[in-house]
Amino acid sequence: MHQPFLQDISANSLSDLQTGSRRCFFFLICFFLAAAGLHAQQPQLGMVQSRVSDNPVVAGEGITRHLILGDNLMTQGKFENAILSYDNAVAQNPYFAEAYIKRAIAKYRLGRIAEAQQDYAFATRINPYVGDMYGYGNNLRKLKVLAFEPYQLAGRLSLDRRMEYYRELLGSFSGEEPQMDVPARLGMLTALIDQFPASFSYYLQRSVAYLEMGEHRRAADDLNAVLAAEPDNALAHDLLGLSYLEAESPESAERAFERAIELDPTLAVAAYNLGVVRQQQLRYQEALRLFGQAIELDGGLEMAYFNRALVHKAMGNVDAALEDYSYLLRQEGRAEAKVWLNRGITRKMSGDIMGALADIEQAIRLAPEDNAVLYKIRGNVFLLLGNYLAAEQDYTRSIDLDPAFAEAYYNRGVARILAYNRPDACLDFRESAQLGYERGEEQLQYLCSY
Repeated sequence: MHQPFLQDISANSLSDLQTGSRRCFFFLICFFLAAAGLHAQQPQLGMVQSRVSDNPVVAGEGITRHLILGDNLMTQGKFENAILSYDNAVAQNPYFAEAYIKRAIAKYRLGRIAEAQQDYAFATRINPYVGDMYGYGNNLRKLKVLAFEPYQLAGRLSLDRRMEYYRELLGSFSGEEPQMDVPARLGMLTALIDQFPASFSYYLQRSVAYLEMGEHRRAADDLNAVLAAEPDNALAHDLLGLSYLEAESPESAERAFERAIELDPTLAVAAYNLGVVRQQQLRYQEALRLFGQAIELDGGLEMAYFNRALVHKAMGNVDAALEDYSYLLRQEGRAEAKVWLNRGITRKMSGDIMGALADIEQAIRLAPEDNAVLYKIRGNVFLLLGNYLAAEQDYTRSIDLDPAFAEAYYNRGVARILAYNRPDACLDFRESAQLGYERGEEQLQYLCSY
């Protein structure tokens, strides 16, 4: 007797279940459509999180696998497939700038410029350095993110090279031998001055020897003795200016060089030395005029070619700088490491990376001893060429030579980031920051907190 009732219940239940299933199916469709819409939108920076999972190491390794696969596909020219790999990296962490910039580069290669620019804009909002680090649009952009301050090494020719010019200008003295070392020459000149105290040419020659020994005060004493007797001696004023310049008193040096030129406008070396002062003051047009004047007065004044090239390089006149450096390198037996180094730097500026590498390697061969700055600069060139392992090795060599070289730690960190060795890179950034390099702290913030 209860069977119809049970049938009614079953029928009603089935109807309710079907209605519920349809409703559930409808809600699931709506949910997935909404989720797909959210996934299609780029994330907002206000939602950026510092990590992608409870185990950021594991998460980072997952992203790295996708990025490495994308990089390998890029080298094979399979840009569409590379984009799919970068898509997977973006999906794993929508706030990882490097995934966006790599995808932007792949899209750029395919000519999908608008999409590339969209990815680039979002990447640089997350990390303002990432476009430079990965050379978006131009590999030389990597120079902007590297520590690149070779000026202390590259800024002037060796002291001996400069003093050689003065020795030739003053001529030899009685008893001097061609290969005589500086202390022996100094001793003989002191003996001659004791014997002939009124022969001021000996004072000038001894002042040059003192300058070679780094004894600026004694050089100035000899030069002031000359000027007390011969106040219009232009060369004595010039050498006095050089002693001030070596003692880091540029204002006194400037006055002495100006006085030397006033007394003898044909003294090429005085024009050169005043040009160096103007160069240090960043008065580049005046420096170029003075170096050009020195070369016109004495075409053999190689120092003037060198410094004129430095000014051209600083002004971005790459072709003019290369012309001066190449002139110096054509002079038989006269090319020293700094000339090769500076031409290498200039060739790098011009985009001739392989030429830059050849010149810098020649500078390393000619350097009297291993120099940390030279290895750091070659490391920069290797990094521009995409040889991150060689770059890391050069930076490590630089650090071995100078354990307090903050910029070398920083650059090694950049090389390790590009080679997907993020843990060691972050240690390098931290070390560079502790050694006083502020950009190391910035890179810790942008590259080591995911």
